[in-house]
Amino acid sequence: MPIQIKMEPKYAKMDRIVTFGEILQRWSPPGAQRIGQGNLWEGQVGGSEANVAVSLAILGNDVEYVSRIPKNIVGDNCLRTLKYYGIDVSDVVRGGERLGTYYFEKAADLRRSLVVYDRQGSSFWSCAPGMFPWQEIFSRSGLFHCSG
Repeated sequence: MPIQIKMEPKYAKMDRIVTFGEILQRWSPPGAQRIGQGNLWEGQVGGSEANVAVSLAILGNDVEYVSRIPKNIVGDNCLRTLKYYGIDVSDVVRGGERLGTYYFEKAADLRRSLVVYDRQGSSFWSCAPGMFPWQEIFSRSGLFHCSG
């Protein structure tokens, strides 16, 4: 008769986790090029809270991401990326002029990485009180994450 061993998951699943922050478009020159050398740029969706949301979703948690993004194809790409990981984006507000960006230079040898932000005037930058239904959002969540 085989012995049965009950394995407990390494990470306990939490209640719904809400992350709130600015999703950004990340631009990096390829390889170890510096920002000032870049003629070609690699783009990807990023931002602290979005990265946390994706990581938590990959670990199997129920995650909602709350933000404000422009109502255009760039904003659509952000939502598509988050939805791919199973993240609820139903309370993301659409509006504003543009998506915030940042330029990331990868560390190489003894050189540390470099980040240059371009966020002023972004959709998230122009958030205002009352844009998000916080009472409703918090009523269905157990943990809240933001930074900044």
